[in-house]
Amino acid sequence: MRIDIHTHFLCLDFVKHLQGRAELPRTVLDGGTYVVDCGPGLRLPTSPKIVDMDLKLRDMDEMNIDLAVLSHGIPGPDVLDGFEADEWAMRINDDLARVISTYPHKFVGWGVVGFGDPGRSVAEVDRCVRQLGFKGIQLFSNLHGRLLDTPEFMPVYRHIADLGVPINMHPAAPLNVVGFDRSSLQVALGFVCDTGLNTLRLIQSGLFDDVPHLALIVPHVGGVIPYLHGRIEAYSRSSSPLPDQRDLAHPIGQYLENLYVDTVCYHIEALEYCYGFLGPERLLYGTDHPFGPYETAAEIVEALDCPDAHRELIYHGNARRLLRID
Repeated sequence: MRIDIHTHFLCLDFVKHLQGRAELPRTVLDGGTYVVDCGPGLRLPTSPKIVDMDLKLRDMDEMNIDLAVLSHGIPGPDVLDGFEADEWAMRINDDLARVISTYPHKFVGWGVVGFGDPGRSVAEVDRCVRQLGFKGIQLFSNLHGRLLDTPEFMPVYRHIADLGVPINMHPAAPLNVVGFDRSSLQVALGFVCDTGLNTLRLIQSGLFDDVPHLALIVPHVGGVIPYLHGRIEAYSRSSSPLPDQRDLAHPIGQYLENLYVDTVCYHIEALEYCYGFLGPERLLYGTDHPFGPYETAAEIVEALDCPDAHRELIYHGNARRLLRID
């Protein structure tokens, strides 16, 4: 069995809603294709395979994927702010629930949250999990330019933890766009820098001291976190000369135990490193369909030198346990 935990859909009504906006993000219709200007320098065309689930299912069959955990692509509803953001979060979640009900044996979902009002955000998390049956909540790597460790967001994360479901992080238009003036630069490098920055800020905020059972999935084999963990740990020790270290209950490396990563990468060396560093129990199969060379992401797990039992954990065992999939 193969469970793809990183694959996308888009609520087409939301994409259309962004047309005619004076500010970013906004949608333009270019030669019959909706193109979303997500932020400065980042333009993403709307692929048919992200709105037509029959096309996605064909690709799933070709990649031998049995079940896909659908997540909304960027931008998320939080980019609208306030009441409008919360309303569109509900509409996107309802659209996702409709898709899942149409293909109940092929799709499950990650819910989204508007973060317009903390109380409504908590209520929407509750609705996503208890009523719509979603397997967790997708959190974008910044919320309309706000850092993830902003205090007003913390009650939402704690409620997610209380419900016993994971957070699935996904890149947003990066906070830092200096030098990232092209989509190719933002997608290749800006995305993983933004997820790494905000993952580390969540750890340093003490969130995982408050809710040590909260699981966070960091995409693209962990962004930069696994590869820089030695440097991160070295500058977080109590003997470090840096004056702004947070008081945490454990060495910062221990919080990596709260992290899972997906297998979306395009060279075997990255996956081999994560496999050796995190172990097979922290890896989740993903393709990032329909973005990038998703066929490569689908094939690379097969190239990993590991026991068959470990490969089965990566393909489906870890996802079944973490997402409580029967």
